[in-house]
Amino acid sequence: MKTITLLTSGTLGDVLPYIALGKGLMEAGYNVRIAAPRGFANLIQNHHVPFTPFDGNPTDLLIEQGDSTPMTLGTNPIRSLRATQDFLRKARPLYRRMLHTAAEACRGSDLLIHGLPTIWGAHIAEGLGIPAVRANLQPLTPSREFPSALLPFRFSLFGIGNWFSHWAVTQAIWLSWRSEINHARHTDFGLAPAHLLDPSLRADSAQPFTLNAFSEQIVPRPKDWNEKQVITGYWRIKEETSERVDELGRVQRFIDSAKNPIAIGFGSPGTQGYLPMLEEALNRANAQAVLTIPSKWHREIKSKNIFPIEYAPHDWLYRHVKVALHHGGAGTTSASLHAGIPTVTMPLAIDQFFWGERVYQIGVGTKPIPQRKLNAENLAQAITQALTDESMRARAKNVSVALSSENGIQAAVSQMRKII
Repeated sequence: MKTITLLTSGTLGDVLPYIALGKGLMEAGYNVRIAAPRGFANLIQNHHVPFTPFDGNPTDLLIEQGDSTPMTLGTNPIRSLRATQDFLRKARPLYRRMLHTAAEACRGSDLLIHGLPTIWGAHIAEGLGIPAVRANLQPLTPSREFPSALLPFRFSLFGIGNWFSHWAVTQAIWLSWRSEINHARHTDFGLAPAHLLDPSLRADSAQPFTLNAFSEQIVPRPKDWNEKQVITGYWRIKEETSERVDELGRVQRFIDSAKNPIAIGFGSPGTQGYLPMLEEALNRANAQAVLTIPSKWHREIKSKNIFPIEYAPHDWLYRHVKVALHHGGAGTTSASLHAGIPTVTMPLAIDQFFWGERVYQIGVGTKPIPQRKLNAENLAQAITQALTDESMRARAKNVSVALSSENGIQAAVSQMRKII
């Protein structure tokens, strides 16, 4: 039986959809394994998917504080640029080790599936002489209809400008790591240096198709995408809650006693800096929040309107509150959309601005508030709007019903049957 390896990295939101796809492929009779950083071992193995680890996860280096977070536009652009340069410098030796150990983890594969955090997967597939399939959680293929989903702004650049922004961002990411990828190509596989142009942008790209793991209910299919772009719907998996019964029970009691329970997760390590502003915003909006925040900051919280928790499965949490406030990551946005409640997005980086815009444009959430522009007044206004706007609540429920009729895993598995 041929082996499919799902190559993933990044954050929890990047890995969970790949676990869902892996389980779906296994149920369809495929021999599947997930290659991911060692830190995800327990998560993947708890879902009973074979796991092959590799070393390093550059995303871990993004854990900085406040405006010093790399790859963002903070209130101080110069500091943000320096933080990004520092991140790239520190990540280069880690990247080389990661690529080498990931290549070893993928040996014995017959097909490789990879996404945005593992853009280098195509080079491992080339070295192993096997086909590769891109599986993205966000629309990364160039289109004239909207600018790159990875840009920290959402105004249109019109036609060719939108198309070029996708091209430019993809090429910039590729050039940032080209030397490390070429080192791996040479040392691990004896391959010649890769073309100066990112492989995914070349007309002779050998990848048979790209799986796009989101719903056309949220991102209508661009008219200029070709047949290789397959939109499957979301890949979702139910997270286990049995080990958190006592903790989630305390959360449930807090929610039951609250007049306007909401859930908040900033998705950034500098969350503790928002606490005074958050307490004031909750007072203004007469709301009570379950706040996802590292446990080391729980003692800093004095307000009775805040229940701190280090982590709670979004699918469970969002079913029990009235509004979800989060950073707008692909997986978190999917969870709040499926829960059928209004969403307030507070984007910080990467694709979060894109998903925040989509939530707002389809009428299931407020206008996004970038984290660099957050204050007690605009946050309280957004919370109040999400709690009181009945038309928004109705649209959120309708979108949830529509999404529940889709089966993204089944659609992806059907597509995979065409090539393996």
